[in-house]
Amino acid sequence: MHCKVKNHSNLDMNRTLPLVKNLYSYAQGQMGFKNPAHITFQTDPENAEKDLGRTAHYHPDTHTITIYTDKRHIKDILRSIAHELVHHDQNCNGAFEKPFETGPGYAQKDDRMRDLERDAYERGNMIFRDWEDTYKQALNETNYYRKETPKMSNKITEDSIRQIVRKVLQERQAKKETEVITEVVEQTETKKVSDDQWYNNALFDSLKKRWTK
Repeated sequence: MHCKVKNHSNLDMNRTLPLVKNLYSYAQGQMGFKNPAHITFQTDPENAEKDLGRTAHYHPDTHTITIYTDKRHIKDILRSIAHELVHHDQNCNGAFEKPFETGPGYAQKDDRMRDLERDAYERGNMIFRDWEDTYKQALNETNYYRKETPKMSNKITEDSIRQIVRKVLQERQAKKETEVITEVVEQTETKKVSDDQWYNNALFDSLKKRWTK
């Protein structure tokens, strides 16, 4: 399944994308939607200055999630993605085939839309919480493998780190239920990277910074 990610913001995608991909894959596995969603990270300084500005919205016709990123913590951004992915799941199940209202106060005026919004808050928050706990557990397992690595003149080689990364990936692959390939679009540059490649690169960089001088 392909998920196109467009970055029209100042987010550091080397830091952000591995988390987005992992969350997207987890949410898809939990909800089972068949059509891919697309994610756009958007900057809007004027919106960011508003105390109650927009954080995100979903376009049912294009299956696109727009996330506003200015002055937001990455964890809050990821929580918004989880919320909007529930709306995507609702859309894939036909919830938006009937006419619907999204103007001011729609969640108070339209009982059907209120139920859909309640579902997005409940499922989105719980999916995000479960994913976060699972992701942190995976990091703890990575730290465990650090203890198994032999000391080599107080400096761990890159080859040793790569062996640890491969070991973690092999165990993750055995539990893997779905593969998500993300196409990143930043300005004019486009490249496709597999889940394992992104996870491998991110994990390797993290371990390298921690264990090498």
